[in-house]
Amino acid sequence: MQKDITKWQNLWKEEKSTPLDLSKLITHLNKVEKKGKLERIILLVAVPVTIIILATLLPILSNIYYLIAIVIISFGMIMILIQSYRSKYNLISNDAELNNHKYIKNLIHKLKQRMLTTSKYMWLYTFLLVLGINIGYIDVLQKFNVSITVRIIIHVVFTVLMICVMYFSIEKRKKKIIKEFYP
Repeated sequence: MQKDITKWQNLWKEEKSTPLDLSKLITHLNKVEKKGKLERIILLVAVPVTIIILATLLPILSNIYYLIAIVIISFGMIMILIQSYRSKYNLISNDAELNNHKYIKNLIHKLKQRMLTTSKYMWLYTFLLVLGINIGYIDVLQKFNVSITVRIIIHVVFTVLMICVMYFSIEKRKKKIIKEFYP
């Protein structure tokens, strides 16, 4: 074990750190923020459009289940939109900004917020989405006059399917974010 420690120490002493290319870092961070800006614009348009479509298609005034479903799903979507804006940072114009300790701390905080959106808030959104859709299906399934057992099976299957789809989507997004941010 001592040999391994000595080998690692020698390797550490021999390895020179590569100098940080600030222009490359600035370009990369600006590229990440531009993609984030595009995502925020899409969310800003998609959230109200989705809420309007749901409110138009579902007879929300005639059934409390539809109203509750739309409120829960809307809350989840608005939560993700707010979190997306919390992780927003300004584009970097020169390397002098990267020499500012306060700016770097703020930038790291914003990048962590973006990762937090994917790792934590997307799961909360998944829960709210599944809950909202399941509540909305209560009335639909009652109208088909199926037994309570069949209704429960449909809810469970739908819930498991949605959680699996969201799990793979969230994991894919986390890998993408790690690939973008950690270098």
